[in-house]
Amino acid sequence: MSHHDPLPRVRGRLRRRLMATGAATALAAAMLTVHASGASAVEESSAQVDDAVLTELAASGTAEFFVYLDERADLAPVSALSDRTARAQFVYDQLTSVAEASQAGVTALLERHGAEFTPFWITNAILVEGDRALLDLLAAHPDVSSIGPNGTLPLIEPVESAPADNTIQSVEWGVANINADDVWSDFGVTGEGIVVASIDTGVQYDHPALVEQYRGNNGGSFDHNYNWHDPSEVCSPGVPCDNNGHGTHVTGTMVGDDGGNNQIGVAPGAQWIAAKGCESNSCSQSALLSSGEWMVAPTDVNGQNPDPSKAPHIVNNSWGGGGGNTWYMDTVDSWVAAGIFPMFANGNSGPSCGTAGSPGDYPQSYGIGAYDESNNIASFSSRGPSQVDSGIKPNASAPGVSVRSSVPTNSYSSFSGTSMASPHASGLVALVWSAESSLVGDIDATRAIVDSSSRSESDLQCGGDADNNNVWGQGRIDAHAAVSAALGEDPPEDPPEDPPADLVADFTWDCPGSGGQRTCTFDGGPSIGDIVSWDWHFDDGNATGSGEVVTHTYQGGRARDVTLTVTDVDGETDTVTQTVRP
Repeated sequence: MSHHDPLPRVRGRLRRRLMATGAATALAAAMLTVHASGASAVEESSAQVDDAVLTELAASGTAEFFVYLDERADLAPVSALSDRTARAQFVYDQLTSVAEASQAGVTALLERHGAEFTPFWITNAILVEGDRALLDLLAAHPDVSSIGPNGTLPLIEPVESAPADNTIQSVEWGVANINADDVWSDFGVTGEGIVVASIDTGVQYDHPALVEQYRGNNGGSFDHNYNWHDPSEVCSPGVPCDNNGHGTHVTGTMVGDDGGNNQIGVAPGAQWIAAKGCESNSCSQSALLSSGEWMVAPTDVNGQNPDPSKAPHIVNNSWGGGGGNTWYMDTVDSWVAAGIFPMFANGNSGPSCGTAGSPGDYPQSYGIGAYDESNNIASFSSRGPSQVDSGIKPNASAPGVSVRSSVPTNSYSSFSGTSMASPHASGLVALVWSAESSLVGDIDATRAIVDSSSRSESDLQCGGDADNNNVWGQGRIDAHAAVSAALGEDPPEDPPEDPPADLVADFTWDCPGSGGQRTCTFDGGPSIGDIVSWDWHFDDGNATGSGEVVTHTYQGGRARDVTLTVTDVDGETDTVTQTVRP
């Protein structure tokens, strides 16, 4: 398929690749960075060629490989633009114009030889299929800096999963734990006006918990143009699908809500779009780059007519590989320049230190670790420091153990992994940007708010300090505190307890612990002779009770009001309320 279309009408779809089994195994095992230590020089050329490409050529005679060029676009002037759409347009225009001009010599060579190729602009590279003779010509070209494989990165798959009940569950524990439901009630903000995107295995777009939030839903009819991208053509043409379930689960945690009480998403008022950068349980480098381009300038379902005005606000990435691999850094830099927040799972390779995965370990990426319902760090959650710059990773942590969310077909399941934690944080940013529009596209200011509002957890086994360390990052994310900070409000404090009234003076109750599972003990004592009845309940109406000593255990990390009402022999009633915070 010789490519004759000039940029910026870059081909958006990629031909699915078939390789010999032996070559595929060697390629998947190879490090994807084009600056890998195993690179080899080809004869007298200046370009470096990754050994994985040479291995595949030797095995099958032809190979699919990336040709990387030297020139880079200058995106610094974008900082003078405040409008998000203008920023995305500038980034797109700069990247495509530099790619078109700098790739001209190489594409002319490829066309002369009738080679199959696909140019990219998010990073200055061309995907080529060819033999050793063509590779040698390309390696000797003065504009070429290096040649690397079209390898694969793994999906950060759940470490465990289990089917979950399809019946109504109300607010899921992770949503409550980060106090997202308190943002809904206290600020009336659920993510309105914000578009979140995922690069993942796809999405079941008509799932009951997701269909209303899909940007392509026009009130019963669907338009998938600019809302769905399938670069490897895995799904039926032009129609979203999810052949794995992972992407549907991730999207549910960001925005899911079935309109009843199945409240699985942090920002159910936001919209979602998606790119299928992962063919199934792995993600080809070409599909990930194509998906990265699509985030800056979404296209129609044929990969044509790019439109930066339709770029999402946030991109969630629950995929990645080993640490220290910088091949996707140009893409993340482009998102940041365009005002798109880059959220990444930190990886499931813990508990050893130095296990944070790429691209989550980039300083430009916001990497997320995982913890459980009792606010304990998950053993699988990857730790820092980053192998890219020795910086603290993860940046923060979120619920990631036994997270219940949507899966195909019209069902629910509980997964565990940093893949489940990252979409909680993406939803939090959606709430912050929905609450305070002046922050939209301001990546640095938003990162500072998420950092400072997180609840610190000290664990110094991998370095760092009590407030920012390589196990937790800045700590457990808190949506309510983040939105409060975005709006310039003081974070909530524990309110003073109501002074005991006469009739309730002898009653005591205590709810020890923090977050997760809490057990409250109520004790009226035997000495209150004038009390004929007493009862108590949580603010959600749950667990009323009476008697001398009563205990109740509840799940979730949100603040709750506990109200006690007593009645004496004269029929007088007294009430006192205390707030229990996580």
